[in-house]
Amino acid sequence: MVEFDIAIPSSFTENLSSRMQRSFAVSNLARASACFGVKRIYIYPDPLSRNRTIYKEVIKLLRYLITPPYLKKTLFEFEDVLAYVGALPPIKLHLFEEKVRIKDIKYPIYRVGYTFAKKRGELYLVDVGLDKPVAIKGERPPSICIVKIIKNSPKYLIGELVDDNEVKDKGLYTGYTVIRSKENIVSLTKRYRGVKIGLSKYGDYIGNVGILNLRKLVHERGRILLVLGSHSYGLKEILNYYKIEPKELFDYFLNIVYSQKVETIRIEEAIWIALSIMDYIVNSNMI
Repeated sequence: MVEFDIAIPSSFTENLSSRMQRSFAVSNLARASACFGVKRIYIYPDPLSRNRTIYKEVIKLLRYLITPPYLKKTLFEFEDVLAYVGALPPIKLHLFEEKVRIKDIKYPIYRVGYTFAKKRGELYLVDVGLDKPVAIKGERPPSICIVKIIKNSPKYLIGELVDDNEVKDKGLYTGYTVIRSKENIVSLTKRYRGVKIGLSKYGDYIGNVGILNLRKLVHERGRILLVLGSHSYGLKEILNYYKIEPKELFDYFLNIVYSQKVETIRIEEAIWIALSIMDYIVNSNMI
């Protein structure tokens, strides 16, 4: 299955004056990413931005929104940046299913959990939002992990740690990972192993490129990175800062809206459009 990654500038939401506006913009991005199964969200330094800290707010919100509801109070202390999260639509992944009674569980089931304790020997306890923690034997699981619950026992549920590949084979999405890149967008993109696509109103209209060739290339490499520009200046302007041409960096430099009727398409709008188009190109049987 092809992995979708996106890269956005650290200035995302910088021009929104209120915390409520910024919260809803980030929520929109998070929902688009979850709906289309984005694997990684890279936040790269915007060299033209004056605000050097707004990215921290974006990262906090993105991570909060992709956390299971039953772990949010455990993993996040309240702070001002989270003031409006109660008004944001929740992201409900299959791995975040609501609490069920132990007697109603049909084993095995998969859930996201938080490793919170170690018992005798190599026994670790993981909170998965049920009436009992899951006991896992062996090496200490990561703080946030995915477990397969196998059976019940008098004291604990019994489970085992699983990796992303096993979960993927079950058709389950584990959520996106937020990565703050210390590299600039040129270095990040050059290092990326996959199909690299820059999005800009100055790019080639996607309807005029060879879609079959794009589809073939994406399936050959198995990953695709969509790179977006800033709110008030696009990706082309950021590349101009580094004195590099799009063709030197990207496999494709695309305009995804023919004859756009607004001056700027915001990141949280563009990502819905771009992922919808790419999802169709990559996965449709009609092409």
